[in-house]
Amino acid sequence: MNNIFPKFITLFILITCSSYLFSQSKTWNLKACIDTAYKKNISLNQGKLNTDINKINYTQSRAAQLPNLNLTDGQNFNYGYSLDPYTYQYTNQYFATNSITLTSTVTLFNGYLLLNTVKQNKLIYDASALDVDKIKNDILLNVVAGYMQVLMDHDAIDVAQAQIESDNTQVDETEKFVKFGKVAELNLLQVQSQLAADKLTKVNTENQLQLDRITLLQIMNVPAMPDFDVERSELTDLFPEIPVSTEEIDKISEGFLPQIKSAAIKTNAAVFSLKMAKSGWYPKLTLSGSLRSGYSSLRNNLSENIFYQPETIGYLNDLPSQPVVGMVPQTIVNQSKDPLSSQFKNNFNQVIGLNITVPIFNNLQVKSAVETAKINVMNAELNEQQTRNDLRKAIETAYTNQVSAGKKLVATQEQMVLEKRTYSDMEKKYAVGAMDATTFLIEKNNYNKVAMSLIQAKYDYVLKTKIVNFYLGKSIYN
Repeated sequence: MNNIFPKFITLFILITCSSYLFSQSKTWNLKACIDTAYKKNISLNQGKLNTDINKINYTQSRAAQLPNLNLTDGQNFNYGYSLDPYTYQYTNQYFATNSITLTSTVTLFNGYLLLNTVKQNKLIYDASALDVDKIKNDILLNVVAGYMQVLMDHDAIDVAQAQIESDNTQVDETEKFVKFGKVAELNLLQVQSQLAADKLTKVNTENQLQLDRITLLQIMNVPAMPDFDVERSELTDLFPEIPVSTEEIDKISEGFLPQIKSAAIKTNAAVFSLKMAKSGWYPKLTLSGSLRSGYSSLRNNLSENIFYQPETIGYLNDLPSQPVVGMVPQTIVNQSKDPLSSQFKNNFNQVIGLNITVPIFNNLQVKSAVETAKINVMNAELNEQQTRNDLRKAIETAYTNQVSAGKKLVATQEQMVLEKRTYSDMEKKYAVGAMDATTFLIEKNNYNKVAMSLIQAKYDYVLKTKIVNFYLGKSIYN
C-alpha cells in the first residue's frame, strides 16, 4: 500500500500536466501569438544581430582612442657576407641574431576623426535598436489583424450554425404542414433547399477559418498545426466614438514611435559622417614609443692577461758567454661568448617620437568625400521627412477607417434591430401557415446577410480602433 500511493500521485500529476500542455497547444491567446511571432520572425532576429554588430563597432571605435601595445620577437639566421647589427661588422661567417621590441602608438590629434567616429557609431547603434522596435510593431499589427480575422470567422460559423438549426425547425414544421395539406409540397422543397444553402455557407465559412488560421500561423512563422485555434472572447456592446483629430494623433505618435526617432538619429549620424570627412583636411599628430634589445651570436667578450718571464735581452761586451737576462712582459688575449642576458641588458634602448602628417594635396579625395557626405546628409533629411510623411498618411488612413467603420457599425446595428423585428414577425406568420415559403425565405436571407454584415462590422471596427489606439500609445490588448 505504501508503494502504490506515491506511484498513484506521480501518475495523477503526469496526467494533469499532460492535459494542461495539450490544452495549451490548442488555444492561443493574443499575447502568446505575438510573443511567438517575435521569437520566430527572421527579419526581427536579423535586426537584433545587426544591432549586436553595431554595438561591437561602437565599442571598437571607443577603444581606437586608446594607445596600442605590441610585442615583436624576431629570430634571424645569416649566411654569406652580411652586417651584424650588434657588432656593426661585416662578416662572411654564419651567425644568428634575435631582437625583441615593445612598441606603442597613440593618436593625439587627427581632426577629431576618432571622436566623431565614436559619436556616429553610437547613433548608428541606437538607430538599429529602434529599427528592431519598428519591426516588432509591424509584426504586432499583422498578428492582431490575423487574430481578429480568425475570431470573426468563429462568430460567422456560429451564425451559420444558428441558421441551420432554425432551418431544421422550419423543415420539421413544413413537413407537418404538407402532411396535413396546409401548404404545397413546393414549400417543403424550398425550405430544404434553404437548409442545404445554409449548410454550404457554414462549410465555406469553416474553410475560410482554416485558411485564416494558416495565415495567422504563417505570420507567426509557425508550421501548420491541425489543433491550432485562438482564445475566443465575446465582444461587448460597441458604441463608436469619434477619435481625436489626426493632427493630435500624429503629434502623440511622433513622440514615441521608433521609426521617427530612428530617422532623426540617422540624420545626425550623417552629419557626423560629414565632420569625419572634413577631418581629412587637418594635420595628424601621433606619439610613438618603443623599447628594444637584441642578441648576436658573433658578439664576444675579450680579456687580456699580462705576465712577466725571464728572457735574454743582450750580452756583456758582446760576448755570448755573458748574457744579460731581464723580465719581459707577455700578453694573452682571452675570447668568450657574450651571454644572452648580458647582451639583452647592454643592447637595451628606448625611443620616443612625435610624428605629424600635414595634408597638402591628396588627389581631391578629401574634397570628394566631403561633397559626398553633404549629399548623404541631405538624403538623410529627406528620408526623415519621408518617414514623417508615411506616418502621417498611415494615421490619416487609420483615422478615416475607424470613423468609417464606426458609421458602418451604427448603421448595421440599426438595420439589425429592424431586421430582427421583421424576421421575427414573418417567422411567426410562417409557423402558423399565414405566409408562403418564398416570401419567408427572402426575408430569412436578408436577415442572414445583415447578421453576417454585423459580425464583419463589429470586428472591423474593433481592429480599426486598435490600430488608432496603437498610434495613440495605448495597449493593443485592451
